[in-house]
Amino acid sequence: MQRNNFRLTKRRTFALMLIIVLIFGGYSIRLFQVQIVSGENYAQIKSKSARIEVPIQASRGEIVDRYLTPLAVNRTSFSVVFDYAFFPVGKSPEQVKLRNDIILSLTDLLSDHECTWNDTLPISNTKPYEFLPEQEKNVASLKSRINISDYATAEQCMKDLVNRYSLDNYRSDQQRIIAGVLYEMDLRQFALRNPFTFSSDVTEDAYNLILESSAKYPGVNVQANPVREYVSKRVGAHLLGTVGYIYADEYAVLKEKGYQMNDIVGKSGIEAALESELRGINGISTITKDSSGTIIDKSETTSPVPGNTVVLTMDYNLQKKVQDALNKTIMGLRSRPKVIGNGHDVQSGSVVMLDVKTGGVLVAASWPDFDLSTYNKNYSKLVKDEYKPLFNRALFGTFPCGSTFKPGVALTALTEGLITRNSTPVSCRNKYTFYENLPLYCMGYHGNINVVDALRVSCNIFFYDLGRRLGIEKMNEYSVQFGFGQKTGIEIGEAEGVLAGPAYSKSVGRTWYPANTSTAAIGQSDNLFTPIQLAAYTMTLANDGVRYKTHLVKSIRSYDGVETVVEPEIAAKVKLSKEAIDAVREGMVKASSSTGTARQFVNAKYSVATKTGTAQLVQSRSDHGVFIAYAPVEKPEVAIAVLLEHGSPRPAVDLTKEILDFYFESKSEGQAPTPEGVLLP
Repeated sequence: MQRNNFRLTKRRTFALMLIIVLIFGGYSIRLFQVQIVSGENYAQIKSKSARIEVPIQASRGEIVDRYLTPLAVNRTSFSVVFDYAFFPVGKSPEQVKLRNDIILSLTDLLSDHECTWNDTLPISNTKPYEFLPEQEKNVASLKSRINISDYATAEQCMKDLVNRYSLDNYRSDQQRIIAGVLYEMDLRQFALRNPFTFSSDVTEDAYNLILESSAKYPGVNVQANPVREYVSKRVGAHLLGTVGYIYADEYAVLKEKGYQMNDIVGKSGIEAALESELRGINGISTITKDSSGTIIDKSETTSPVPGNTVVLTMDYNLQKKVQDALNKTIMGLRSRPKVIGNGHDVQSGSVVMLDVKTGGVLVAASWPDFDLSTYNKNYSKLVKDEYKPLFNRALFGTFPCGSTFKPGVALTALTEGLITRNSTPVSCRNKYTFYENLPLYCMGYHGNINVVDALRVSCNIFFYDLGRRLGIEKMNEYSVQFGFGQKTGIEIGEAEGVLAGPAYSKSVGRTWYPANTSTAAIGQSDNLFTPIQLAAYTMTLANDGVRYKTHLVKSIRSYDGVETVVEPEIAAKVKLSKEAIDAVREGMVKASSSTGTARQFVNAKYSVATKTGTAQLVQSRSDHGVFIAYAPVEKPEVAIAVLLEHGSPRPAVDLTKEILDFYFESKSEGQAPTPEGVLLP
């Protein structure tokens, strides 16, 4: 019996050992297969899953003036960035509370140091909640993202956000702060490969405090990034434009060009128009993690390439002088007694000066203006300003041009053979009575007058008659060639303006009467032009009919030093007779004499051809003051157009004289531009 039990035990032991051997053998074979046979494949899989590529922001290209004076540059600033790999993004109550508390703590810290953070939620900061003004697109985007009805109020949207982000246990002011940040994170598609920039510009003190408290801010990093700085401040602000984060509706297009939702792009002006040149190429930082998620290596695998430098045709010193003079003129007018017609009720002003031989924009000033260096901080105040300082009137404002239109009408009539230099087709007795029951008036009694003197004294009767005989079609045929009613070509956008005529009147539900043709000939009726169109027209007069496409970009300088120059481009060559050119030039020069309408130029040290304009609108307001000029007459260099909205004519002439005096004095004195690479004071 014992012998049988021993044999049974021995067989069981052998079977157990055999099973153990088979099990270990199987594991050994599998281990051999994993480590040796398929080891390389598994290593690649592991390596692939542990490597994360994060973009390194490239420095944006600089914007400089024609003498390489820096206008928009980059400075190194500290940014606060949320890293998805370590930031609390879980759905548990503990993770949600930690996330919200981190955001609230950071906003408190930044507020104490007068720093801002990214929050574009279009809802007011305090109760009762309201949608922010001029944010219709962002409001519509918000409602779409949170899936709420189109007629929902700001209060209802805020209530939805409080529920969505679990903010019930916070005060209302705290709810708005946290909701604004979390909505921005959603908007910017915060993810592993797309870090969220919480604040793009914090002080060094705030930077140090965040570093010192890093333990309580998991996933919050502080890093050095290039930040746009506008050293020109107010000078050329409308031209340079602004930058900002990508809007949701822009991203659909921009992502195809390699943009991340968190990237900065040009929003207006040169910043937007030359985005492709200024942008630069982002680098790549590769982060390697082990299987537990611990970062074991971080390296720059591709270096960023800075954007190109954009050289403008604008002259910083001249632009600054013009903006200062324009501001002084308008403030002087506003200080006048409140008498109708004296310009005390001036609303705005603009000045455009062009290089006659290239069409390059030397100056484009619009009043009121704003300071680019404080644009983000003061944005809410700027959009609420009744005078709309963000609106660029030099390029987008359309105004009646008054008698500055007359030289073009004279050129048309002379070239078409309707009149000669010495013919006197009509006698001015202050009233034009051709149209029954509709007398048209002049500012004086000029008697029998030829085209030269009609320009000198700006006789309305002469041009009423000339316009009637030419007809609106012929006038407009030439006006189009002069650049009216169409864009002049400047890169940053502009209005087309309006050419008066039957077609336009019909489009706005009005009737075109025969007398409208006569009033159109003196720049009234429906004629509405931009200041840059008036400057381009004046350039055409100076160039004997050659009109260049206007442009603001002089050249592009690549990071490696290659410069691409923007060549002048002829937009039109108006076929004008020599008699027409000579007669109109003579009349515009005489307008600057002691018997002309711009006698302020009598003692000028340079020759100048001018034309005044009085654009009448309503009797209860001062007239627009409009003025055009080019100089020197013998060999024109610059063409200028000045417009004072309800500013009256004489101040426009005085302002132009001050600007041209500065331009020619600076040339004669050899005023040196700012040395290359030296920032503005």
